Amino acid sequence: MLPAAGAQAASSDEGMLLAGGLDQLNGPMTTAEYYNFKTAAFSCKLLGGVNSATGACKNSLATARFYASVAPLSSGGVLIAGGNSTGVTCLNSAEIYDPSTGRFTPTATSMTDAHCFAHTTTVLTNGWVLITGGEDTTGNIVNTADMYNPATGFTCSTLGGVSATTGYCTNTMTDVRFLDTATLLKNGSVLIAGGNDGSIVNTAELFNPVAGTFTATGPMTDSRENHTAALIVTGANSGDVLIAGGIDALGNVVQTAELYSPTAGTFAATGSMTHPRYLHTATQLSTGKILITGGEDGTGAVLASAEVYDPVAATFASVGSMSTARALHTAVLITSGPKKGSVLIAGGIDNNGNTLGTAELFNPKTGNFTAAGSMEVGRSSQDGTALK
Repeated sequence: MLPAAGAQAASSDEGMLLAGGLDQLNGPMTTAEYYNFKTAAFSCKLLGGVNSATGACKNSLATARFYASVAPLSSGGVLIAGGNSTGVTCLNSAEIYDPSTGRFTPTATSMTDAHCFAHTTTVLTNGWVLITGGEDTTGNIVNTADMYNPATGFTCSTLGGVSATTGYCTNTMTDVRFLDTATLLKNGSVLIAGGNDGSIVNTAELFNPVAGTFTATGPMTDSRENHTAALIVTGANSGDVLIAGGIDALGNVVQTAELYSPTAGTFAATGSMTHPRYLHTATQLSTGKILITGGEDGTGAVLASAEVYDPVAATFASVGSMSTARALHTAVLITSGPKKGSVLIAGGIDNNGNTLGTAELFNPKTGNFTAAGSMEVGRSSQDGTALK
């Protein structure tokens, strides 16, 4: 999960924006809501207030979408790109949330290709946003890439220009892929790992933001899709990327994990999680440890269990279980306010396939989860990002 120019929201309004997703009837949503770090509660304050007829926030997305990607912009705004809409319409459109107005506005230009499912989105060090892969309007897995410049909109200028043959940006990934991960490295490059190109792969590649090109690296020690990736920021392996869990090429849900070294360009095993899982989350804590929550196991059971990866000891250890089993949920580190350092876990689906409106907080000091109220509207397959 995933992964921060307009007016900046006041620091007192720092929080997390949740946008779109699926409702209880599995319909795509236009609604959005906001968790305020200062009040430690869900609110419609920055979204026009509450609609008394529906209970949702008044201001909504321009287009209903789920599996969209959400990326924080340096202005304090948020880019919401792609995804699926009503009738499983594949979207190449995008919109911007402006916290100074609380409104969503379609971008003046669209992506060159539709990225509607299981694509990746990465905010680069210069504030531009790289979008790669996923499925397109025909259901094909793609290797295309798009770039969003917050000052001018979508552009192929750093991706080799527009191809006269395809109409897409010329520079593409080395392989078609979806259900992969993309991680910004300390050197500014992006590691794109695993996923599915028609079969589940162990391949990986690097995006060079200066050259605007993709080159192969790796491979991983195991094939994976629906895994997680998180940058290590402390200990001897600082700068490496932790890849954990997912489904392998044999269809097994795995508990193995590995580290990618940008220096060596190689992957190496780093122990195993306490439980096999996919559709889980991995969130970097303020201590540098990584919290892994929920997901599903090989039996199809949705998990309440959680664990923490210690990058110094290179070990996984169980922590308290969530109050509700969750998959396809959101997890975001709280960076200010009375719950600073905690992780907000919100929404998702439970063991019965119900869309959840509940939320909870993980306290890294105690290793326990506590209830954090409810969202304005239950949602799953949404994306969320911290606002500043």
